Amino acid sequence: MKIAVFTDTYTPQMNGVVCYLSDSLGLLSRKNEIVLFAPGEGPQRTEKVSENFTIQWIPSAPFPFYHGYRIASLNYKRISNMLAKENPDIVHVHAPVVLGLQGVISSKRKKLPIIVTYHTHFPDYLPHLLNGKIPGFVSGMGVMTVKKLIKHVFKRADIVTAPTNELVEELESYGLKNVEYLPNGVDLGKIKTNETQKARFMKKYNIPKNKKTIIYLGRISFEKKLDMLLHAFKRIDKTDRLLLIVGGGPYLERLKKIAAELEINCVFTGFIDKKDIGTAYACADIFVSASDTETFGLTFVEAMHMGLPLIGARKFGAKELINDNKNGILIEPGDELGLADAMDRLLKNKKLCERLGKNAVQVAKRYTLENSVKKTVGIYKRLINNRRKQK
Repeated sequence: MKIAVFTDTYTPQMNGVVCYLSDSLGLLSRKNEIVLFAPGEGPQRTEKVSENFTIQWIPSAPFPFYHGYRIASLNYKRISNMLAKENPDIVHVHAPVVLGLQGVISSKRKKLPIIVTYHTHFPDYLPHLLNGKIPGFVSGMGVMTVKKLIKHVFKRADIVTAPTNELVEELESYGLKNVEYLPNGVDLGKIKTNETQKARFMKKYNIPKNKKTIIYLGRISFEKKLDMLLHAFKRIDKTDRLLLIVGGGPYLERLKKIAAELEINCVFTGFIDKKDIGTAYACADIFVSASDTETFGLTFVEAMHMGLPLIGARKFGAKELINDNKNGILIEPGDELGLADAMDRLLKNKKLCERLGKNAVQVAKRYTLENSVKKTVGIYKRLINNRRKQK
């Protein structure tokens, strides 16, 4: 099977969509031929990643409002000709914006089966992409427009997939009738560590021993509401407690400034190597995210795999992955006091932490990369067979 994949975000950008695509396409390419269309720097070029995996880097420009993101050039004729030359059996478009939209339109006109995956909740994300630079009433108008655009674009697909049941219901509320539930997956085999690696990591980043540690791991950006996390931690900060912020992004320096002003026990590592992700989790007792825009949350699954109880907002990904008081604690979106209380409760109750963490390990097993890719391949085969019957 030959699969053409379109994405508007890929390496060297770092986010959940990129992480999932990198791992899933690597697994898919073991038995299938993959050609990925992604925004790149400089002129159009072709990169051969492996025997079955090729990347077509499409010229793009930096997105002015959000550091690290790029917008692919608008050249439908080029994309259409490239797609015709590749002649794939199926097209999979991830979170379509400019490049993905060109992929959807050209695939539809060529009567290729199309699957679109909804990774980013655009109505919530619009103000974040503009980094708070637009007035509220303009944002509201933008949300209405985005919902109409989602329906207009996604109805062209044979199947739309969403990683949580809540998102499936929301897309259906827009009038879409072709939506299916397909959770993302994590390569859990890569999330591991040992005591030697843990000791080295703690020394490198000056992480004190014998501290009750709360970890956030992920992109350090405006929409993650990390300033809320810092202020919530300030409410419960004690000498035996530590907040560990792992990751990099455009909001990092501002966040460091806030932490310094609050005078809290907080360690920032910046970007870490992928091989150290399991080690970072092993340094902590609890995983916390204040974000209410996570459509899935790969880091939630990683943390659960490492035996950490979760705290997250009662929305989308966190709501799907956290069974309240079973493997973590859910708080209401934007509830700083509730977040502080949840962190304090877990840090004071070691037995509760251990029980939730033990359950979390079992929950993580449902979200393996292998399961996600297997379900994806099943959809591919079904769409291809249906298209052949129609001819």
